[in-house]
Amino acid sequence: MAGGKETPRQKMIGMMYLVLTALLALQVSSAVLEKFAIINVTLEELVAEDNKKNAAILAAIRESAQGKTNPKVVTALANAEKVREATANAMQEIEKLKGEMMKVSGTDKVDGVFINNHGSQVATMMIDPRNTRGKAFEKMLNDYVTTLNQLTGEQYNKIAKAPKDIDFFKDDPDHNKKDFLTFTFENTPPIAALTTISQFQTEMMATEALALGKLAVDAEAGVVKFDKIVPMVKPKSSIVAAGAKYEADMFITASAEGLTPEMFMDGKKLDVQLDPSYGVMMGKVSFPASAGAYDATGLARKTFEAEIRIGDSEDQIYKQSIEYFVAKPVIRVTTGNAPTLYMNCGNLVNIEVPALGTDYNPSFSARGGSVIKGDKPGRVTLVPKERKMAVTVANGGATLGTENFDVKPIPSPKYVAMDNNRRPIDMKNGVRGASLTGLRISAEAEENFKQEVPQDANYRIRSMEVILARGTQRVATINANSEILDMGAWRSQFRPGDRIIVDIKTVTRRTFQGEDERVAIRSEVLNIPIQ
Repeated sequence: MAGGKETPRQKMIGMMYLVLTALLALQVSSAVLEKFAIINVTLEELVAEDNKKNAAILAAIRESAQGKTNPKVVTALANAEKVREATANAMQEIEKLKGEMMKVSGTDKVDGVFINNHGSQVATMMIDPRNTRGKAFEKMLNDYVTTLNQLTGEQYNKIAKAPKDIDFFKDDPDHNKKDFLTFTFENTPPIAALTTISQFQTEMMATEALALGKLAVDAEAGVVKFDKIVPMVKPKSSIVAAGAKYEADMFITASAEGLTPEMFMDGKKLDVQLDPSYGVMMGKVSFPASAGAYDATGLARKTFEAEIRIGDSEDQIYKQSIEYFVAKPVIRVTTGNAPTLYMNCGNLVNIEVPALGTDYNPSFSARGGSVIKGDKPGRVTLVPKERKMAVTVANGGATLGTENFDVKPIPSPKYVAMDNNRRPIDMKNGVRGASLTGLRISAEAEENFKQEVPQDANYRIRSMEVILARGTQRVATINANSEILDMGAWRSQFRPGDRIIVDIKTVTRRTFQGEDERVAIRSEVLNIPIQ
């Protein structure tokens, strides 16, 4: 590479070219040659792009030198013109060489035949000592760099480098003894040779950019003339309480018409737009403020690096560390009627951060349970699996805080005996046996539990043993799988003083998700006296 300042794109393409060159030495498949064709197109686009940029630098030098008689400025302009002329001549020679490469390969364009040509016609043309084409090309590259050195007084890197001059190959015994032409074109298919020539063109453009940059400084073309001066006010705080002082710093800012600076925050390029109020270009800084180590006042100090570039030289790059403070957000949690949650139930909770307003679009993670997002920001259903549950709240990728919840066990249901008309049975006095045709035994949720998580407070008795007892004797037994008991078969057996004993065996709870969960049975037996 030519050295000096290169764009990330130039560095990437250079590395890809280097890797493919190494793969080519291993005589890999035609797929590699196709990659060379792709890189060649990209390199040619890069050359065209750099050519426009270098022409713009020359135009800036001409504009800056216009009307000036300072010998240094006049000389810089003349030498800049010569640099561009030398580059144009060199590029013309290289394009002519590319045409010759295609001609000896039997074509006049880069097509499938040319790309998949594994022949050595081009390599022979460039390396064979009986053909002066290769030596003329090497001399042209060296003369070009020498010319730019003379015109600028600088010393730029050679373009026609032997492998001993390249860090990647200088210690490679298979290559470091070769000369420039042999190393560059030996065993090289036409498309790879063509791409190599395009790579040299990008290096020439990069070298020319360095030379013109040096001459631009000599011609004072790097001085930006600001033609837009506007006042700016930076308040100490955007919120002021009634009766408090409003404090701000007033200053001026400047811009130049036609100048579009590049702006960065922590190395990330910003969107730059013309501000209609002030008529100057402004970079749009926007990012979610992350949580930090809050002090006693609830503030966390943060910084980011601001950078504005109006050119490539160091004196045209402006950097500053910007300080700001992040206020600890207040997380407000409402859980309906209770501050605690119920185990394995769908506890509807609202988790709000009023300070964020419409920017509040939270995400949640939990320890000791799971979180199901609701239909509105902050509305969630918490499903605890442990006696303690912690929910972490984040917004825009920034963690806001963690809320801890206590978890209560589900209260056991109570068992109620009713007649067929759903009237409760008088458990003290009992029922008349002659009129008893049926019973309904149900499991009912504790009242607070029913109010707080109504969708989880649905119980059903799945099995029970029903005994008709007389004294200490069992008269009859029913193993029921339904809450509704038909007593018709027992009516003729009822005697005053008998008892109907109900022993609950299995109870389930229907959860808010529609699943049946088995409930632990407490030791409770219903005794219904018979009159």
